[in-house]
Amino acid sequence: MLTMLAVVALYTICSLNDKYAVSKAKLNGSQLTFLMAAGTLPFLALLLPFSDRTLTFSLPTFICVFLIAASKFLEFSMGAKILVEMSVFELKAWLGLTLFMSYATDIIMYSQDVSALKILCIAVTVAGLVMIARSGRRKVNYKKIAVALIVYIAAKFAYGFIMNTAKTYISSTLTVFFALIVLALVLIPSAKPLTIAAESPEGRKGVWIVVLCKLPNALGLLGENAVAAQSLTNYAFIQPMILMVVLILDLIKKNTRPTGWNLAGSLICVLGILGFQAVEVLQ
Repeated sequence: MLTMLAVVALYTICSLNDKYAVSKAKLNGSQLTFLMAAGTLPFLALLLPFSDRTLTFSLPTFICVFLIAASKFLEFSMGAKILVEMSVFELKAWLGLTLFMSYATDIIMYSQDVSALKILCIAVTVAGLVMIARSGRRKVNYKKIAVALIVYIAAKFAYGFIMNTAKTYISSTLTVFFALIVLALVLIPSAKPLTIAAESPEGRKGVWIVVLCKLPNALGLLGENAVAAQSLTNYAFIQPMILMVVLILDLIKKNTRPTGWNLAGSLICVLGILGFQAVEVLQ
């Protein structure tokens, strides 16, 4: 649970930074993903001596690395398109759909016992997320981002699933490290790193703000991988928990305070998340 809370704090910073990158720095999907990959690598390299460095040279190892690279590419490229139409708050709401996907995977593939109470808590959480997403329907053009949203949700689920599978062959830290190298190299032609600052309204300042935020991203990746290795369901709960933090931040701002649907849905989400964790501890 402590690892989950640390990841939530780190990724909340990254989520808000992604919104800045898209709305103010005007980075496109390729540019944002390249800066994420290239900016995270130096920080991960510094953390490698303190991390598990298990590595087997096998076909599954290479497959897992490339699949993680693909999932990260889809996550950031689709996320850039979605955040033009939708707030971070609403995007985290939709990611709650991975809760059912992850819990079903834990039961079917990892022999977790079926718990009616856990299913109920997940259902309560998703109901709250639906309420939050509903509050944004009037201002979000879902037809425009429907495909991107589906791909984004699938990529987020796939990341946890692949990372859980990869641990037999390669440590999670090395998996991400090599995947980000692949991603950065592949994106050089489309991202055109040397022109990013010149094309951004925020200039070099915007690029540095995005890159420096990759330190919490690197730490968050390590924590997220540790959670995914233990439970895909807990991994899926990270996004709704980030949603709760964003809600608190929105409550502080006078011009972005949540509507009745947002607030009610968020409170229901809190009940579902706390209920699930309570059942986990008691069982």
